[in-house]
Amino acid sequence: TPVSLDAEDIRNEKVVKVLRSMRPVDLEDVVVGQYKGHSEGNKTYPSYTDDPSVPNNSLTPTFAASTLFIDNARWDGVPFLMIAGNAEIRVQFKNVPGNLYNRKFGTDLDEAANELVIRAQ
Repeated sequence: TPVSLDAEDIRNEKVVKVLRSMRPVDLEDVVVGQYKGHSEGNKTYPSYTDDPSVPNNSLTPTFAASTLFIDNARWDGVPFLMIAGNAEIRVQFKNVPGNLYNRKFGTDLDEAANELVIRAQ
């Protein structure tokens, strides 16, 4: 129950409920890595350890991925695939089966996925 009817208190109560409903992440379900150099055509992209400020034997991850679950009625069975890299965070939202708007807009929404992409420049 929110401490008051103030919009911020109501929002905070919702956030707390979602955070408390999150299933603990098992480290076996987390993938971390480090980007390596590669070439595309005439362009060469350096690896993380090619940066002069990074030690050659660095094991610092530059990429992480995990699947999160929120165990409540609204999000039951919906996986949240969290992927973060050096310059991009991508959150892909999958639709649950039985979408009420299925095929209403010329696409099968049970197969489509919305994404939130945050790019750092």
